Amino acid sequence: MALFGRGELGLLGGGEGLRDDVGGARISCSPSPLPGDIYPASGLALAAAYHDIKMRLASLERENSSIKRKLKNYEVKFPVICDFGEEKIPCYRCCLKPTCSFKANILFLQLQKSKEREERLEDVIQAYEKIHLEKSNVQRDLDKMELHCVIDKNLV
Repeated sequence: MALFGRGELGLLGGGEGLRDDVGGARISCSPSPLPGDIYPASGLALAAAYHDIKMRLASLERENSSIKRKLKNYEVKFPVICDFGEEKIPCYRCCLKPTCSFKANILFLQLQKSKEREERLEDVIQAYEKIHLEKSNVQRDLDKMELHCVIDKNLV
C-alpha cells in the first residue's frame, strides 16, 4: 500500500489540516482602503472566493482523512487487501473430514468474500482519487487567488 503513503501521492497529511506549503512568509490578502474606506468590488470578491476555496480545501482534507481511516480499517480486517498474497482462513471444522463438495462450497464462499472485499476497496480507491483530483483543483484555484491578491496589492 505504498501508493497511499506520503511518497506517491503526497496528499495523506494524516490530520495535519491546512498548512502553509509555500514554506516561507505567508501571503496576506488585505487590500488597503481607498479614500473614504471604499474597497474595490474585485478585492472583496477575491477575498470571498479565497475564503470559500480555503473552506472547500479544509472540507476535502477532512473527507480525505476519513477515507484513509476506512482504508486502514479494511487493511486490518482483511489482510488480503494489503498483502495481495494468499489469505489464511482458519479451519473452523478441523474435526470433520471435508468432502469434495464441502471443499468446493468453502472455496466458493471464500471467492465470493474476496470479490466483495475487492469491490469495496475499489470504491474506496475511487473515492480517494476523486478527492485527490478535487483537492488538486482547489489548491490550484487557491494558488491563483493568492497570485491575484498579491498583484492587486502591488497595484494599490
